[in-house]
Amino acid sequence: MKLKYLLITLLALIIVPLNVNAASGTVKVTGSSQVVVGNKITLTVTLSSSTSIGSWQMNLSYDDDYLQLTSTNSEAGGTGMVNSSATGVKTKTYTFTFKALKSGSTKVSINSYSAYAYDDLSSIDLTASSKTVKIITQEELEASYSKDNNLK
Repeated sequence: MKLKYLLITLLALIIVPLNVNAASGTVKVTGSSQVVVGNKITLTVTLSSSTSIGSWQMNLSYDDDYLQLTSTNSEAGGTGMVNSSATGVKTKTYTFTFKALKSGSTKVSINSYSAYAYDDLSSIDLTASSKTVKIITQEELEASYSKDNNLK
């Protein structure tokens, strides 16, 4: 009877796969949350992982009715970010500068992304965040100023 339980236990250990902790990382969009129409805003996209990253692919998404891309340091010069590292990196940062076109609220996000570990080319499990930008007029900005103009 004990031999039967021992065999069942051993068989279960062989059949049931052990949990393997996959590498994980984040893709974050950061920067100012508000800009005035006609002004520029710079947003940063940061890919990071505790595991060395060997290669990655990401694409920035935004509404071109509200924002116009004026400059970036991405490899392709646009919204795509695709590269690899000969030595592995734990963090990669990109900057995107936009001109605000009209008032309203718009979201800037990463709509596709993948990364692979430098050591074994395994897929890194990424989570991504987005950034909501409020675009206001100069009049709306001035209306938010304090009305207290008394010197004391």
